[in-house]
Amino acid sequence: MLMNYSFNKNFDYNDESASFDFVSSPTVSDYGKVNDGEVRIISEKIRIPNLKQHLIRPRLSEILGKFCEQFGTTLITGRAGTGKTTLAMNFADGYQQAAWFRVEASDFNWQTFSRYFLASFNEPLLEFINDIPKRESLEANVLQFLEILFSEIETISKNKSILIVLDDLHCVFDAEWFETFLKGLCSYDAPNVHILLLSRTTPPFPLWRLRSKQKLGVLDENLLLFTIEETKEFLKNYGVAEHKANLFHKASYGRISKILELSELILIHDTAD
Repeated sequence: MLMNYSFNKNFDYNDESASFDFVSSPTVSDYGKVNDGEVRIISEKIRIPNLKQHLIRPRLSEILGKFCEQFGTTLITGRAGTGKTTLAMNFADGYQQAAWFRVEASDFNWQTFSRYFLASFNEPLLEFINDIPKRESLEANVLQFLEILFSEIETISKNKSILIVLDDLHCVFDAEWFETFLKGLCSYDAPNVHILLLSRTTPPFPLWRLRSKQKLGVLDENLLLFTIEETKEFLKNYGVAEHKANLFHKASYGRISKILELSELILIHDTAD
């Protein structure tokens, strides 16, 4: 059966550089220190993306929903333009609260990363975690941070469902603390809390233990790509004949960004005529 879509023609198909709207989270503010310099929280990085227009894909939303029923944490992998951010943004609509952190290479330092991650919850009561005495090792600090944070999040989630999204997480895969962070993150499992990790690749270490213990689900690019049936149904919006839709699908390899780019070319051509 063909899927239904919600779509506007001015959709910004560049998933990785989406525009953002202001939300209730604070504007740029001080949020602790790293060494002798201040960590300033750039609010754009901890807002839920607000694409100008967006495409809803029921098949993927259903798959992701099943993943979240089975796993506390889901890793979504795919190249730029495959729809990772859009999928997570739409999925966040089903939660009462969403903590979103768009990771960048500048967050490689653990103290910087952890302060941004904490700030993404927009919960002033959590700020006390910054004042917890530090342990001797970096690994101990990471695990202590997660233990205290999720102890508090579990309490908060008793009254509301919470979605945690870490976007572009591949930017810190090579950080010395990342493996400890990921394994510690996946160890927490609360009924009303789900975690989405968005990345262009998988981490550079084995995930089989996390997956075998049902701690981590992986939704890869093969699932993100449009099927030929979805491509045909989608292109009906542009009046594209079914046989031409086959060519579109082949040229785009099922990547939504490329399908949208080709669709925009049709609109331009039709307008010119």
